[in-house]
Amino acid sequence: MKKVTVILIELFAILCLYTYQDPTATPAKTSVSTTNMMNASIQAEAKSERDDTFTKEAEKRLKEALEKEEKARKEEHEKQKQEEERKAAEAKQAEMEQRAEEEEKEEEFHWDGEVLNTFNGVANGPSGYETYYNLPMGGVVDMMRGMGYDEENYPYWVRDDGAKMLGDYVMVAANLDVRPYGTILPCSLGMAIVCDTGSFAQSNPTQLDVAVSW
Repeated sequence: MKKVTVILIELFAILCLYTYQDPTATPAKTSVSTTNMMNASIQAEAKSERDDTFTKEAEKRLKEALEKEEKARKEEHEKQKQEEERKAAEAKQAEMEQRAEEEEKEEEFHWDGEVLNTFNGVANGPSGYETYYNLPMGGVVDMMRGMGYDEENYPYWVRDDGAKMLGDYVMVAANLDVRPYGTILPCSLGMAIVCDTGSFAQSNPTQLDVAVSW
Protein backbone atom coordinates (compact mmCIF):
# COMPACT_ATOMS: atom_id res chain seq x y z
CA MET A 1 0.00 0.00 0.00
CA LYS A 2 2.79 2.37 0.81
CA LYS A 3 4.40 1.56 -2.51
CA VAL A 4 1.22 2.41 -4.43
CA THR A 5 0.94 5.67 -2.60
CA VAL A 6 4.48 6.64 -3.64
CA ILE A 7 3.73 5.79 -7.24
CA LEU A 8 0.61 7.93 -7.21
CA ILE A 9 2.55 10.83 -5.72
CA GLU A 10 5.18 10.50 -8.46
CA LEU A 11 2.54 10.39 -11.17
CA PHE A 12 0.89 13.48 -9.71
CA ALA A 13 4.24 15.29 -9.69
CA ILE A 14 4.86 14.35 -13.31
CA LEU A 15 1.39 15.53 -14.25
CA CYS A 16 1.99 18.86 -12.52
CA LEU A 17 5.28 19.29 -14.34
CA TYR A 18 3.59 18.49 -17.70
CA THR A 19 0.81 20.98 -17.21
CA TYR A 20 2.99 23.72 -15.71
CA GLN A 21 3.20 27.05 -17.68
CA ASP A 22 5.47 29.97 -17.08
CA PRO A 23 3.36 32.74 -15.54
CA THR A 24 5.27 35.37 -17.58
CA ALA A 25 4.41 33.76 -20.93
CA THR A 26 0.86 35.07 -21.22
CA PRO A 27 1.71 38.69 -20.43
CA ALA A 28 4.45 38.56 -23.07
CA LYS A 29 1.99 37.40 -25.71
CA THR A 30 -0.50 40.02 -24.60
CA SER A 31 2.19 42.70 -24.84
CA VAL A 32 3.03 41.72 -28.43
CA SER A 33 -0.64 41.71 -29.40
CA THR A 34 -1.19 45.16 -27.86
CA THR A 35 1.86 46.55 -29.65
CA ASN A 36 0.61 45.22 -32.98
CA MET A 37 -2.80 46.81 -32.43
CA MET A 38 -1.21 50.15 -31.54
CA ASN A 39 0.98 50.01 -34.64
CA ALA A 40 -2.00 49.19 -36.81
CA SER A 41 -3.96 52.06 -35.27
CA ILE A 42 -1.07 54.48 -35.86
CA GLN A 43 -0.73 53.31 -39.47
CA ALA A 44 -4.47 53.65 -40.06
CA GLU A 45 -4.45 57.15 -38.60
CA ALA A 46 -1.45 58.09 -40.74
CA LYS A 47 -3.19 56.73 -43.83
CA SER A 48 -6.33 58.66 -42.95
CA GLU A 49 -4.30 61.85 -42.61
CA ARG A 50 -2.64 61.20 -45.97
CA ASP A 51 -6.01 60.57 -47.56
CA ASP A 52 -7.40 63.76 -46.05
CA THR A 53 -4.37 65.70 -47.27
CA PHE A 54 -4.72 64.23 -50.79
CA THR A 55 -8.45 64.97 -50.85
CA LYS A 56 -7.93 68.55 -49.72
CA GLU A 57 -5.16 69.04 -52.29
CA ALA A 58 -7.35 67.57 -55.02
CA GLU A 59 -10.27 69.80 -54.00
CA LYS A 60 -7.96 72.81 -53.97
CA ARG A 61 -6.64 72.06 -57.46
CA LEU A 62 -10.14 71.44 -58.78
CA LYS A 63 -11.33 74.73 -57.29
CA GLU A 64 -8.38 76.58 -58.82
CA ALA A 65 -9.04 74.96 -62.21
CA LEU A 66 -12.72 75.91 -62.08
CA GLU A 67 -11.91 79.46 -61.04
CA LYS A 68 -9.36 79.72 -63.85
CA GLU A 69 -11.87 78.38 -66.37
CA GLU A 70 -14.56 80.78 -65.15
CA LYS A 71 -12.13 83.68 -65.36
CA ALA A 72 -11.15 82.72 -68.91
CA ARG A 73 -14.82 82.40 -69.87
CA LYS A 74 -15.62 85.84 -68.47
CA GLU A 75 -12.62 87.35 -70.24
CA GLU A 76 -13.67 85.74 -73.52
CA HIS A 77 -17.25 86.94 -73.04
CA GLU A 78 -16.02 90.46 -72.29
CA LYS A 79 -13.74 90.34 -75.32
CA GLN A 80 -16.61 89.27 -77.57
CA LYS A 81 -18.84 91.95 -76.09
CA GLN A 82 -16.22 94.63 -76.73
CA GLU A 83 -15.73 93.34 -80.27
CA GLU A 84 -19.47 93.44 -80.94
CA GLU A 85 -19.70 96.94 -79.50
CA ARG A 86 -16.75 98.03 -81.66
CA LYS A 87 -18.34 96.58 -84.80
CA ALA A 88 -21.69 98.14 -83.94
CA ALA A 89 -20.04 101.52 -83.39
CA GLU A 90 -18.15 101.22 -86.68
CA ALA A 91 -21.34 100.22 -88.51
CA LYS A 92 -23.24 103.12 -86.96
CA GLN A 93 -20.43 105.52 -87.85
CA ALA A 94 -20.38 104.23 -91.42
CA GLU A 95 -24.15 104.59 -91.65
CA MET A 96 -24.00 108.14 -90.31
CA GLU A 97 -21.27 109.02 -92.78
CA GLN A 98 -23.26 107.50 -95.64
CA ARG A 99 -26.38 109.39 -94.64
CA ALA A 100 -24.42 112.62 -94.32
CA GLU A 101 -22.96 112.04 -97.78
CA GLU A 102 -26.40 111.29 -99.19
CA GLU A 103 -27.89 114.37 -97.55
CA GLU A 104 -25.04 116.46 -98.92
CA LYS A 105 -25.68 115.14 -102.41
CA GLU A 106 -29.39 115.78 -102.01
CA GLU A 107 -28.77 119.34 -100.88
CA GLU A 108 -26.43 119.89 -103.80
CA PHE A 109 -28.81 118.30 -106.33
CA HIS A 110 -30.54 120.71 -108.64
CA TRP A 111 -31.88 119.71 -112.03
CA ASP A 112 -33.10 122.12 -114.67
CA GLY A 113 -33.32 119.63 -117.54
CA GLU A 114 -36.04 117.26 -118.73
CA VAL A 115 -38.30 115.73 -116.11
CA LEU A 116 -39.88 112.32 -116.54
CA ASN A 117 -43.69 112.50 -116.74
CA THR A 118 -46.70 110.62 -118.07
CA PHE A 119 -46.96 112.81 -121.16
CA ASN A 120 -43.42 112.34 -122.46
CA GLY A 121 -42.82 108.89 -120.97
CA VAL A 122 -39.03 109.29 -121.27
CA ALA A 123 -36.46 111.85 -120.30
CA ASN A 124 -32.73 112.51 -120.51
CA GLY A 125 -32.03 112.83 -116.83
CA PRO A 126 -28.92 113.82 -114.88
CA SER A 127 -27.66 110.23 -114.73
CA GLY A 128 -28.74 109.01 -118.17
CA TYR A 129 -31.74 108.03 -120.22
CA GLU A 130 -34.90 107.50 -118.12
CA THR A 131 -38.03 105.45 -118.63
CA TYR A 132 -40.71 104.41 -116.15
CA TYR A 133 -42.56 101.30 -115.02
CA ASN A 134 -45.50 100.57 -112.74
CA LEU A 135 -45.36 97.13 -111.13
CA PRO A 136 -46.04 95.76 -107.62
CA MET A 137 -42.99 96.55 -105.48
CA GLY A 138 -43.56 94.14 -102.59
CA GLY A 139 -40.85 91.71 -103.70
CA VAL A 140 -38.38 94.52 -104.35
CA VAL A 141 -39.06 96.08 -100.96
CA ASP A 142 -38.64 92.71 -99.21
CA MET A 143 -35.30 92.22 -100.93
CA MET A 144 -34.11 95.66 -99.81
CA ARG A 145 -35.26 94.89 -96.27
CA GLY A 146 -33.10 91.79 -96.37
CA MET A 147 -30.14 93.98 -97.35
CA GLY A 148 -30.59 96.14 -94.25
CA TYR A 149 -32.91 98.89 -95.45
CA ASP A 150 -35.28 98.72 -92.50
CA GLU A 151 -38.84 99.96 -92.29
CA GLU A 152 -38.03 102.67 -89.76
CA ASN A 153 -35.39 104.45 -91.83
CA TYR A 154 -36.53 103.41 -95.31
CA PRO A 155 -40.33 103.15 -95.35
CA TYR A 156 -42.03 102.36 -98.63
CA TRP A 157 -44.52 104.99 -99.77
CA VAL A 158 -45.82 106.76 -102.88
CA ARG A 159 -45.13 110.45 -103.32
CA ASP A 160 -47.86 112.87 -104.43
CA ASP A 161 -46.42 113.03 -107.97
CA GLY A 162 -46.61 109.21 -108.22
CA ALA A 163 -42.95 108.38 -107.60
CA LYS A 164 -42.52 105.21 -105.54
CA MET A 165 -40.20 105.90 -102.63
CA LEU A 166 -37.93 103.97 -100.29
CA GLY A 167 -37.35 106.39 -97.47
CA ASP A 168 -36.30 109.69 -99.03
CA TYR A 169 -35.30 108.18 -102.39
CA VAL A 170 -37.08 107.47 -105.64
CA MET A 171 -36.90 103.75 -106.45
CA VAL A 172 -35.19 102.99 -109.76
CA ALA A 173 -33.98 99.97 -111.71
CA ALA A 174 -30.50 100.04 -113.23
CA ASN A 175 -27.63 97.97 -114.60
CA LEU A 176 -26.29 96.33 -111.44
CA ASP A 177 -22.81 95.90 -112.88
CA VAL A 178 -22.57 99.69 -113.18
CA ARG A 179 -24.83 100.70 -110.30
CA PRO A 180 -25.24 97.99 -107.63
CA TYR A 181 -28.17 97.72 -105.23
CA GLY A 182 -28.30 100.66 -102.85
CA THR A 183 -26.48 103.08 -105.15
CA ILE A 184 -27.64 106.65 -104.55
CA LEU A 185 -27.74 108.86 -107.62
CA PRO A 186 -29.78 111.74 -109.05
CA CYS A 187 -32.62 111.28 -111.49
CA SER A 188 -35.00 113.82 -113.00
CA LEU A 189 -37.49 113.27 -110.13
CA GLY A 190 -34.93 113.74 -107.36
CA MET A 191 -32.35 111.62 -105.56
CA ALA A 192 -32.88 107.94 -106.30
CA ILE A 193 -31.82 104.56 -104.96
CA VAL A 194 -31.16 101.49 -107.10
CA CYS A 195 -33.55 98.71 -105.99
CA ASP A 196 -34.19 96.74 -109.16
CA THR A 197 -32.93 95.88 -112.63
CA GLY A 198 -34.34 94.84 -116.01
CA SER A 199 -33.55 93.59 -119.50
CA PHE A 200 -33.03 97.19 -120.67
CA ALA A 201 -29.71 97.21 -118.80
CA GLN A 202 -28.17 94.93 -121.45
CA SER A 203 -28.60 97.45 -124.23
CA ASN A 204 -28.15 100.66 -122.25
CA PRO A 205 -25.98 100.27 -119.10
CA THR A 206 -26.63 103.86 -117.93
CA GLN A 207 -30.41 103.82 -118.35
CA LEU A 208 -32.69 104.17 -115.33
CA ASP A 209 -36.20 102.74 -115.15
CA VAL A 210 -38.10 104.79 -112.58
CA ALA A 211 -40.79 103.16 -110.40
CA VAL A 212 -44.01 105.17 -110.47
CA SER A 213 -47.76 104.66 -109.92
CA TRP A 214 -48.81 106.02 -113.34
